[in-house]
Amino acid sequence: MLITEIEKNAKERIRVSIEEYRSHKFIDCRVYFEDDGGTWRPTKKGIALNGESIKEVIQALKKASERLDG
Repeated sequence: MLITEIEKNAKERIRVSIEEYRSHKFIDCRVYFEDDGGTWRPTKKGIALNGESIKEVIQALKKASERLDG
């Protein structure tokens, strides 16, 4: 289930989605590229996170954002 899509640059996007594998749900953050036919395809660049680790990543991103702003 696609949650959001973030433009990384003119040829790449980051898609955040909820996926399921072997009855386990996870959050997938993956870079997609547009092929010559105009279809968006996933790359190997990405990260899959379970419910517990996503909370830690969110906290780390908040800290990083605060340091960028400060």
